[in-house]
Amino acid sequence: MLRRRILISLVGCHATNDFYNLVIPIMLPAIRDSFGLSYSAVAVVPFLTQATSAVLQPTLGYVADRRALRRVLMALGFLAFALAMIGLGLSQTYLAVLVAAVCLGVAGSTYHPQSATLLAYFFDKKARGFAQGIHGMGNAAGFVLGPVVVSFLLSRMDWHRAAIWLALPALVAVIVVLRLLVEPSSQGKQGLLAGITRPLALLTIVNGLALATSSTFTTWLPSYYVSHGYTLAGSAILTALMSGSAFVAQPLGGAISDRVGRRGLLVYALIGTCVSLVLFLLAPSIVWAIGLSVVVGFWSSLMPPVMMVYASELAAGERTGTAVGVVWGLGTTISALALPATGKVIDAAGGQIGPAYAALAVVAALAALLALRLPRA
Repeated sequence: MLRRRILISLVGCHATNDFYNLVIPIMLPAIRDSFGLSYSAVAVVPFLTQATSAVLQPTLGYVADRRALRRVLMALGFLAFALAMIGLGLSQTYLAVLVAAVCLGVAGSTYHPQSATLLAYFFDKKARGFAQGIHGMGNAAGFVLGPVVVSFLLSRMDWHRAAIWLALPALVAVIVVLRLLVEPSSQGKQGLLAGITRPLALLTIVNGLALATSSTFTTWLPSYYVSHGYTLAGSAILTALMSGSAFVAQPLGGAISDRVGRRGLLVYALIGTCVSLVLFLLAPSIVWAIGLSVVVGFWSSLMPPVMMVYASELAAGERTGTAVGVVWGLGTTISALALPATGKVIDAAGGQIGPAYAALAVVAALAALLALRLPRA
């Protein structure tokens, strides 16, 4: 009963956390128009969010392990989401938007290391991949609800007012964390760097390249649809359609990895991502492109739950939060660098997003080759 309550609560919290991942991408075209920004300049907004989260995740994961503060940090993270959205809504300058982006990064740094620790503590190894996959359905829900809710709000008000309304889900999540989650009794050993092993470092690189592919594809997708004549609200719905594939992919990826191994699943998923990106670029019409975006979303969504379980199983000395913080946080650093880089590629191509997506296919192929060197698990 306790495990079920924790899993259901974490699915809801995961949905709320990842709901905010797509708020900025959906609003990027409006922010770019409001302040007259280039693609390179507007790319700094999601870059700051991801970079801030990346830097803080390993440290906060370690502190949470050592001090048994997982619930507290998770609740503070959701509170920071609410403050970030209010700040974004009140912003009148590009600088204020960047400050809100940093606050979003602080908020996003607190969730994944702590949720992975709770799942590793309350579920044994045979069921851990599947539990993480069910937990991953929260990611799918957040990625679908984010564009849908933002689209609904943007069709009725400007993006400033919409941002303020978007503070509400985070405030509800604070209550869920404090009322329904339980702090694990395990305590991590001392030494942040002692928990970073060679296999963990390699997994971090693979995850970073995988995230660079998936998150950058998703970030520019609304802008891709806007460039093809869709409205901001319409592009949000199409992005939600792509993200919906994660409802099937996340639990499927976790369950398959329990049986065939974490490494094998990652290699095949990365190859699938690479091939589907190439097919997306070769799509003969926008209708085909929309369908193939769902295929890209499916292959890339197989991996997140497996990455987290893999990291927790490679963790040394009860440092689960630290290990996940390193793999997810530092991996996000690699991913974040792809945003300004692809922004420059898009500017150089005269606003065409295709060349940037071609580069992502190469990144996915490189990640698949590196994944072959991971230990069997």
